Amino acid sequence: MNASVQLRPWALSLLATALLAACGGGVDEPEKDDKHDAVTIATAGRLALAEQGSKTLRLHDLDSATAAVEASYTLEHEPAALYTSPRGRYALVVQRLQDQVQILDGGIWQEDHGDHLHDYKQGSRALAWKITGPRPTHYDVQAGKQAAFFMDGNATASPVQNAGVRLFTDASIAAGALVASTDLAAPIHGLGEPVDDKLLLVSRAADAPDSLPTHLNLHLRNGSGYTFVRQVATRCNGMHGSFSSGAYTVAGCLDGMLLVQHTGATTVDDGRKLSTPLRVGTIAGHPRLPGQFIGIATEGAAPAPVTTRFYAVDGERASVSDFVPEGWSTGRLRRAHGFDRSGQRFFVLDDQGSLVVSERRNGAWAPLARVSGAIPAMPKAAPWPVLVANGAVDELYLSDPVAKQLVVLDSKTGAVKARRDLGYVPTVITWLGINR
Repeated sequence: MNASVQLRPWALSLLATALLAACGGGVDEPEKDDKHDAVTIATAGRLALAEQGSKTLRLHDLDSATAAVEASYTLEHEPAALYTSPRGRYALVVQRLQDQVQILDGGIWQEDHGDHLHDYKQGSRALAWKITGPRPTHYDVQAGKQAAFFMDGNATASPVQNAGVRLFTDASIAAGALVASTDLAAPIHGLGEPVDDKLLLVSRAADAPDSLPTHLNLHLRNGSGYTFVRQVATRCNGMHGSFSSGAYTVAGCLDGMLLVQHTGATTVDDGRKLSTPLRVGTIAGHPRLPGQFIGIATEGAAPAPVTTRFYAVDGERASVSDFVPEGWSTGRLRRAHGFDRSGQRFFVLDDQGSLVVSERRNGAWAPLARVSGAIPAMPKAAPWPVLVANGAVDELYLSDPVAKQLVVLDSKTGAVKARRDLGYVPTVITWLGINR
């Protein structure tokens, strides 16, 4: 990547550098007080945005009153997706058809120094190291710990390239190395959910009704690889989409969702099916809402009305129920969704540009707000708006491709706080910084 960086006098960055040097002092002499206090930097982080039809990736400084561009980078290829590393420091730039993930250091991170936490803020930079593998697609993260890219493989390559998983952490990215990896015996569009030393990895039965997985297999990390333990017994035809939180992992199926409980450090149960009348293809969840999930499905097919439907899942009760966002009617489609940083509020943008906000109340989802015209003119085709939460302050960001704007939202109410002109059509976005 080539960076054209706008230089700024980052006083806080210089302070952080000086304090980092101080943290190297010894504690050999008890008569000296060499303990260090926590160093906290008040920062809202940075936002990485990609531009349609371009290799340019911009990092916007959210501490700037106008969300000014901190740096621009020329990527090797136009990104297909953007994700944030498990601890928030790095932007993971997926270039799926080129079989790689480029990485940017967002320049804001936190270190645990034993007796205190230490925040750092400096200029962003591009890393030379990349995550590679055939067709990186699904990204599954254990928040604050580790993440895995599932590589779909490539059946049209010669020789055929098999699917696989690449596991990494923020620390391993800094070291330029994976933590672990494993490959399957064939290409498949699948997923790999990492939970501590466990990996729930897809497999496909010979009598599968389509090309998608039918089962989850339990693997345990063994050094830089994984060892197969057993198959989770409950079948999930058409498996697509997953999320793990608390003691549970949920995956979408043709006839509902597969719920798997983590029963120990190295064990899971045999799973159970949570039946729904529709195929569930997306699972939403949040690490601060353990054991609670939202399944997302599509009802109908054109030319008849097509409607997005939602299901609330309670892992502990092994229950599923209809979840209808306020005013959600037949014919409404989800264009973007996400949680705020607390996990207590869930946002859905519909195909008319209205933002519907629900919040957790007495153990269930309840209406909070409906914001008409959050996106005044919805695009007729992709790129659609993208919603992302700030992990440090109570804001969310919604890209507006038609207006070429970044919409800033109050995450407690859903109200529009500002509309920032970008001067380009935004596509994929992700937030970088220290989660609070």
